[in-house]
Formats: sequence, C-alpha cells, structure tokens
Amino acid sequence: MSENDLAERRNCIRIPIETLITFTIDSNDGLTYQGTSQNLCSNGIYITTDYAAKLDDHIKIVLDTYEDNIEPLIAEGKVVRCRFDKKNADLFHISVEFSETHENWIQVFTDATSLAS
Repeated sequence: MSENDLAERRNCIRIPIETLITFTIDSNDGLTYQGTSQNLCSNGIYITTDYAAKLDDHIKIVLDTYEDNIEPLIAEGKVVRCRFDKKNADLFHISVEFSETHENWIQVFTDATSLAS
C-alpha cells in the first residue's frame, strides 16, 4: 500500500451508523450471517459479528433500510481486517473494502455526508 492510499483512506469521511446487516461469504456455500454495522465511508464499512472472516474473503453485504420507498443497500468487497474483540471472544471486528456498490448505497452515502457537513 502506498502512502497515497493510506492518506486517502484516512481522509475518507466515516459515518457512524449502527444497524443490523446480513452478509454472505463466497467461499461458504451461500450461508447467510448477521452482524452490526459500526461505520461506513465511500470505500468501505466496519462491522461487528460472531463470524470470523478470513483476510481477502469476498463478502456481499445487505443493509436493510426498513423504508418502503428505499431498496436495501447492497455492496460487495473484500475483507481487509478481522480482529477478535478483547472483551468478548465470540465477537469479531471486520473491515471491508468495497469493490462494487449498488446505486442506492452511493446515493444514501452522498446524502448522509451532505447532512454531516
């Protein structure tokens, strides 16, 4: 990773959003897991879950908006970090770097960053 890549990640606006998500890992035969989003930015999301993902796992995340007029937000990416929780051995902290995001995700993120400014 170059210094520019690191600077870009650090300059990304992170939006705290704690809500339930579901996700699948390509290598796990379509099994669905649950977790909680902690924050998101334009290029990734940080979640907590009881599933210990592996680095570079391909992950598909679905965040239900619970709004009739807004479709669930869908993003795909790879696991770039997975650490166990120091206080709860059954909890893992996972960082995902997006490779693809559904159009709704981009719009919601754009709206949220506008409100945060």
